[in-house]
Amino acid sequence: MSRPLLGTSASEIGIDRDDREPIQSQIARQIRSLVLSGRLKPQTRLPSTRALSEELSVARATVVEAYEQLASEGYLETRSGSGTRVAAELPEALLTPSPRDSTREAPRTGLKREPARPFRSGLVDWENFPHDPWGRLIGRFWRNPPVTLLEHNDPFGWMPLREAISAHLYEWRGISCTAGEVIVTAGGLDAFDLIGRAILKPGDEVWFEEPGYPTARRIFSQGGAAAVPVPVDGEGLVVARGRERAPRARAAFVTPARQYPTGVTMPLARRLELLDWAAETGATVIEDDYDSEYRYVGRPLPALMSLEARAPVIYTGTFSKVFSPIVRLGYIVVPKTLVQRFREERLSHGAPPSLMAQPALAAFMTSGDFAIHIRRMRRIYAARRRALIEALRPGEGRLYEIDASPAGLMLLLRLPAGASDEDAMRRLERGGIETLSLSSHYAGRTRQQGLLLSFAGFSEAALAKAAKGLIAALAAN
Repeated sequence: MSRPLLGTSASEIGIDRDDREPIQSQIARQIRSLVLSGRLKPQTRLPSTRALSEELSVARATVVEAYEQLASEGYLETRSGSGTRVAAELPEALLTPSPRDSTREAPRTGLKREPARPFRSGLVDWENFPHDPWGRLIGRFWRNPPVTLLEHNDPFGWMPLREAISAHLYEWRGISCTAGEVIVTAGGLDAFDLIGRAILKPGDEVWFEEPGYPTARRIFSQGGAAAVPVPVDGEGLVVARGRERAPRARAAFVTPARQYPTGVTMPLARRLELLDWAAETGATVIEDDYDSEYRYVGRPLPALMSLEARAPVIYTGTFSKVFSPIVRLGYIVVPKTLVQRFREERLSHGAPPSLMAQPALAAFMTSGDFAIHIRRMRRIYAARRRALIEALRPGEGRLYEIDASPAGLMLLLRLPAGASDEDAMRRLERGGIETLSLSSHYAGRTRQQGLLLSFAGFSEAALAKAAKGLIAALAAN
């Protein structure tokens, strides 16, 4: 067992190569423990992924995955030019009983909470989170866990939760599936890794949207897949361009409900075109449906998987946006013909996600409170979206164009020709405003310029104030 130093602290990470727990999970677990114990203070800078991988004698990609998992959970944050640091505001602090008290001390850190800065991505609204009913459910199951929970050994997850997910998908996304086709995952990273191992071989080509989701592209590439960037237009992934670039690709990764990051919706004709290609070539379509419940205008098209009779579709979803990123749960729905292959992969590689929250989430969903929560948050987020669009109007035309998707939890500001979104992002950060660059979501050299603004975790007043600051900063350039 190696025990290198972590950064400038005396804390150490131990890697047990004989343990069944994946190495990236061991790293993430131990860093999380150091953060929660207060031994790694908020804003402590962590070693680079290269330095830590050398100290641990592991692949750099393993450390990258551990860091990204902790960042997605809210424990770490990465800023351009300043490396990876412990988050200023920890996830546990967000779940304290008094969310309005921004000066309350974070648990076990001894430091006061700092409010998140608009337009930080990955946040949801905590003030309206159902703290009390959720807390009661967690307590009910863990004060007196049922025997079935103690004896649980299904690698696909807690069956009542899988049944609840199946019912939710039928009602909200038009997907007719059984609980036996549902796999509970520990979020997107776990889902993408499992899918890649189950259906792809090293060297297999996979279509990815350009621009698209960098994390998914990286996870599949680490598994040996050859990522093929396929352009996106106003109707999503351009199937004809995919046919030109990699006609015999083994899979296509798409976000048809709300393309990430542009926000466009893939219409029915384009969906059928994609499925026809998959049927002709024997390829599999991987549908990432990460926040389709939040649509503010009209009804969303049924999921691509609802049309799967034409070609095999694997569907992935997450509870991070629709409920809470702290739960760290998601799911995959696989065709019946692939269930056994996925079961073998799950048994052979890696452990299923923790059972800690699964029974409570199942009860929350079957009670009807989950649907009530979604509808309530959709009204709140719709109001925040409107407020942000209105606050950004003074800069429209001369500084940017507002690309406001009728769904999701972020807006896209398209910058004029010649502008650099990375430069704009750095200027805004100096003024206390966080954004993501559109260009960072491209794999190729041709990159459009824009800024992605997440609005879910901020009040209408905070959004309006930040929008004013954004306009001033961009106008001063």
